[in-house]
Amino acid sequence: MSGEFTIPPPGLFTVEIINLGPVLDPPFSDTPDYRAYLPSVTTSPVAVQESSPAVDEEAARRAAELALASEDVNGHLAGRRHQLIGVGSAADNREVEYPLVVVYDYTENVVLEVGVDLQTGRVRGVARRHYQPVLSAEEERQAVELVREDGRLADHVGDPAAGAGLIVEDVNIRSPRYRHRLVDLRFGPRTRRLPAAYAIVDLTDRDVVSAGPVPQFQEGPS
Repeated sequence: MSGEFTIPPPGLFTVEIINLGPVLDPPFSDTPDYRAYLPSVTTSPVAVQESSPAVDEEAARRAAELALASEDVNGHLAGRRHQLIGVGSAADNREVEYPLVVVYDYTENVVLEVGVDLQTGRVRGVARRHYQPVLSAEEERQAVELVREDGRLADHVGDPAAGAGLIVEDVNIRSPRYRHRLVDLRFGPRTRRLPAAYAIVDLTDRDVVSAGPVPQFQEGPS
């Protein structure tokens, strides 16, 4: 009996680490290429089935136009500073999908979701939601422009237009920026893993909350 088993069983701790990437192009200049420590893997192509988006580019453009021209939507947005965020899709069931236009209201810091019926050219419904949708390209451009006008990063960033951002939230209910549209921008060469500078921009108040060099940033090998 004692000769029938070994503990641990042979090969239990023999695990091959599969290298699935990522492939960085251009590669980072301030970090080693970790692929050198991983075994090579033979890959082969697989068949995939292409599918069309539920709302294509033309449908999204028309849906946004119909939503912003709607009297119902204009009633919600009249006198308010707002921005079109984008167009997605929603569904009543698995069979019927329709465009969902997302607009951000900076005056009240709420999201307006507008369902559109492209066949009838009418708005299906309007809902007000409290959440922070993904940062739009236009909002990122506005945030970068506010940083450029602020000037605090002039000595740390060559071209602020190279900044990339994402939405962050102030979860302190007592904060004056609670539920504001806050953007965390990072600046630096695309060939470096760590950013050189940062800026937190409040698109609700249209000001720069804070900005400066990233403390952990150190020059790597060129």
